[in-house]
Amino acid sequence: MKKIFISVLFVAIVFVFSGCADKSETSQKSLAVGKYVMEESDEVIKPNIQLQDDNKFIFNYSALSSYIAIGSYEVDDDSKLILKTDDGKYQYMFEIKDKTLIFISEESSEMLGNVNIPDGSVFTISK
Repeated sequence: MKKIFISVLFVAIVFVFSGCADKSETSQKSLAVGKYVMEESDEVIKPNIQLQDDNKFIFNYSALSSYIAIGSYEVDDDSKLILKTDDGKYQYMFEIKDKTLIFISEESSEMLGNVNIPDGSVFTISK
């Protein structure tokens, strides 16, 4: 009887800890895929980020730039979205807050061309 109790207790503990195993996966699931747009921009084509189901992204930050950032994304334990380009040259950081993305310029790579995305710029999902 004692062995059965210990076995049941062990299985219960495993289930409890497996539910708390990966905070980034939980954060990533709460981040909706879709197109996030910097509505405050005065540009004709507003800077935008397209997040796709397969953890891929397209970041169009300037219509005047010939470079379009394409790569994969992840969400870290601090609820930051990290965009990493496939060519390995660039990384862009955003804070995830209230279903928006807030640009963190000091943790991001420099953008090519004439770009006006100040630190703290908010990107909201378009509907």
